[in-house]
Amino acid sequence: MYDATGVRLHAGRQAELLNQIVCELPLEHPLSNARPLRDSLGHTPGQVVAGAVLGCLVAYLIKDS
Repeated sequence: MYDATGVRLHAGRQAELLNQIVCELPLEHPLSNARPLRDSLGHTPGQVVAGAVLGCLVAYLIKDS
């Protein structure tokens, strides 16, 4: 959970910013036609909480069956 909301979320935000910088480069720059970085790496805190609740719910339902 820490990794999803911390490290990967911030790496995704950094990739988003780097993609914007590369898009603003002049066409003659060697990196101007580079493949964009993936910017959907992490999860928001709300998504992590929803995943934790769903995981607990599924585990509870499987335990009782």
